Amino acid sequence: MKELISIFQKNRTDILKHLMDTIEINEIKNIKNENLNEAFFYLAALETVYAVDENYTQLSPIFNRNQKNGAYLDEVKKRLKENTHLNKEGYFISAPYVSEKTNKLVVTLVRKIDDRLIAFDFDLYKLMKELRHTGFKEKIFLFGSKSIYAFIGLSLTLFAILLVAYSLYDFSNNIFNNDTNIFQLIFRSAIGLTLGLAIFDLAKNLLEHEVVFKDEYNEAHGGNRLLVKFMISIVIALAIESLMMVFKIAISNYKEMIHAAILILSIGFLLIAMSQFNKYLNNK
Repeated sequence: MKELISIFQKNRTDILKHLMDTIEINEIKNIKNENLNEAFFYLAALETVYAVDENYTQLSPIFNRNQKNGAYLDEVKKRLKENTHLNKEGYFISAPYVSEKTNKLVVTLVRKIDDRLIAFDFDLYKLMKELRHTGFKEKIFLFGSKSIYAFIGLSLTLFAILLVAYSLYDFSNNIFNNDTNIFQLIFRSAIGLTLGLAIFDLAKNLLEHEVVFKDEYNEAHGGNRLLVKFMISIVIALAIESLMMVFKIAISNYKEMIHAAILILSIGFLLIAMSQFNKYLNNK
């Protein structure tokens, strides 16, 4: 925590310039009070935003990334008033402090626009990470984790390609063999292709989220979103497998249909669990 605060103090001028430029370029200052949540599209580290008048009476709801709170409209923000000291240019950035709501280190930027003040609360760690102002240990850790993820992702991609190639080779090598059961051959090859697809999709999501575009993803839900995408790949693979199992049993032995039914019910249970988990993430 002390290291993060020290890094912020050393780079305070650059950080303030970046935030002010972002606000100016994207014309966030022109957003109406009731639409201040639009600021989240341009400021990745933003935690909350709201507007007050020159007497620090709240004019807008307090907007978080996924919700808004209008319970304190027309009330004076006493703490903000006591701690805000605008400069001649009409803005102020606070020292880092621990938020009572999130228990995270945050900084508050206050920008005067005409007859109102807009207060932006930023997650300090996300802000430092966004601007690449992290400590040496953090950079080493990120480089090491990215390297490991890249190695695993590329290895999984290679395994997926080999599995697909072997499935196609096995099919083409036995298709004209008179002793081969064509249905068994198709099912065996399809299983290999489906498994290869699931492994490749996992590798793609791993590389996409943890290596190539890691810093562009929302850190709050990045790992959870990766889990959801992986589960979707698993469900698709299982759905294809269950369909093939139904066809296989239909042409061989109907007594085994119970196994296909259990697999289909399991897929339905996974879909319900995924939908509830996704709903939880959206409401978080």
